[in-house]
Amino acid sequence: MVVLWVIALLSMLIITSMMVAMQDVETVTSRRMVFEARLLAEAGLAVGVHPSIKAGDPLLRKKVSTVESYEVNITTEESRLNINALLTEEKRPVLERVFQAWGLAPVDAESVVDCLMDWVDADDMKRLKGAEKQDYARLGFKDRPYNRPFQSLDEVALVKGMDLVAEAQPRWREAFTLWGAGQLDINEAPAELIALVAGIPVTQARTLVAARNGPDGIPHTKDDQPIQSLEEAMGLLGVPPQGAPGQGGQPQGWSGLFTLHGNVQRVDSVGRVGTYARRISVIVQKNGVGGGQSPILEWREASE
Repeated sequence: MVVLWVIALLSMLIITSMMVAMQDVETVTSRRMVFEARLLAEAGLAVGVHPSIKAGDPLLRKKVSTVESYEVNITTEESRLNINALLTEEKRPVLERVFQAWGLAPVDAESVVDCLMDWVDADDMKRLKGAEKQDYARLGFKDRPYNRPFQSLDEVALVKGMDLVAEAQPRWREAFTLWGAGQLDINEAPAELIALVAGIPVTQARTLVAARNGPDGIPHTKDDQPIQSLEEAMGLLGVPPQGAPGQGGQPQGWSGLFTLHGNVQRVDSVGRVGTYARRISVIVQKNGVGGGQSPILEWREASE
C-alpha cells in the first residue's frame, strides 16, 4: 500500500509539473507573438509616417507570411471633434447633440456639457447644471476641476457626468481629439459626426460621404472625389447657401465648424501574428514645406 501511495504521489507531482511547464511555454509563446505583432506594427508605422505615403497607398497593407501582416490607416485628426474647441456657448449645441445621439436624455446632455465647461473655465462660478470645486470636494476630489483646457482625453473622463457618457457610449474617445484648429474635416469625418455638427439628418451626410468616396464607395481609392469647397459640401448636404434670402440658410458661423483638409495627421498601424494583434496610433503634424519628416505629437499603443 505504501508503494502504491508513493507511486500515486509521484504521478501527481509529474502531472502538475507538466501542467506548469505547459503554462510557462504558452506564456512565453504569447509574449513572443505580442512582441512580433508590435514589431510589425512599427514596420507599418514607419511606412505610414513617411511624407511621400498617402492614404490608400498599397504599401500600407502587407502580408509578410500566412500568419503575419500589418495594416495602416491614414486619416486626419480633424476627422474627430476637438472637445476643447466645442466648449463655448456658441458651439455647445454640437456636444449636446452628440451626447443625445449616444442615448443621453436632453437634461443629462446639458448637465454634462455644463460640467465640461466649468472644468475648463478659469473661475469658480458654477453653471446651472455644472460642477465646480465644492461639488468635487463633496465627492472626495479636492484638486478638481483643473480650470484649464483639457490636455488629455483621460482628463475628460474625470469630469462629473462623463460616467453617463461612458455607459451610453464606451468608445466615446474615438469621437474626440485635442489636436487641430477645432474644425471638422469634411473630407475625412464619418457621416454621423458631420450630421451632428451641421445639425442635419444623417441620411443627408451619407449622401456627401458617398459622393466623396466615388463610384466604388470605398474611401482612399483612385476614384475618390474630394469635396473642393464648403459651398459644394453644403449643396451635397442639402443646406441652403449662407445668407440665401428666405431659404433659412445656415448662419455664417457654420463655415467655422468645417475644413476641407486637416493639418494634423493620424496614423493607425496594426500588426498581426496569428490571433495576436498590436495597434500603434500616432498623431503627426503635417509639414507643409519641403516634405521633410513631420514631428510626432502623440504616441499610443494598445492590444486589439
